[in-house]
Amino acid sequence: MKSTGQIFSFAFVVIALAEIYSRYAENDMLHWVAKPLLMLVLLAFFYVSLQGRSNKVTKLITWGLVFSWVGDVLLMFESSEQPLFFMGGLGAFLTTHVFYILAFKASVTDSSKSIFKTRIIAIFPFILIGGYFYYELFPELAELRIPVGVYTAVIVTMVIFALNRIDSVNVHSFRLVYYGAIIFMMSDLLLAIDKFLLPFDHASVYIIGTYILAQGLIVSGVLVETSKE
Repeated sequence: MKSTGQIFSFAFVVIALAEIYSRYAENDMLHWVAKPLLMLVLLAFFYVSLQGRSNKVTKLITWGLVFSWVGDVLLMFESSEQPLFFMGGLGAFLTTHVFYILAFKASVTDSSKSIFKTRIIAIFPFILIGGYFYYELFPELAELRIPVGVYTAVIVTMVIFALNRIDSVNVHSFRLVYYGAIIFMMSDLLLAIDKFLLPFDHASVYIIGTYILAQGLIVSGVLVETSKE
């Protein structure tokens, strides 16, 4: 079983590198092969690595990965002529973040260890960051103001709940998930900047690279948490 997990881990790295290269080289054929495989292979790696262990956290993360795959596929069809695919992708990733929020919340079984009781001030930097970026984006969003506003609030909440695990799981698991959540938010901010504010060279490379890293870290952190139980 361990060797099977290593095979899927290696496959995920290879496919991730292929997808990043496809965006750098603007190789659409490779992109259409690699991107739909990313979350499928990560799901397979996650399932095999659990080795039969299952709990509320792992089930919620699994559903988050499923909706990430849906979002990946929908955004592949997104264009100025097909804006509904962007909305569909936005909805799929919003659902992913909701599942991640619920998973991170389920990791905190002792409410007395919650940062909302012990160090609530720690959440305000993320609220300020999310609020500032939404303020900058607002004039450019037009009919997307409400959906993007909801999405921004949800992803900030996801990062806050990743931080909320700090006293409830081992340090290694906490760091992997927390860094993954922050990088996920960075990926979405890069996408928003490129799409609505200031398009920049090789934006898709940075967006997909941070997205892949974020998902890998979150999955790895949850696996560490599960293995310690």
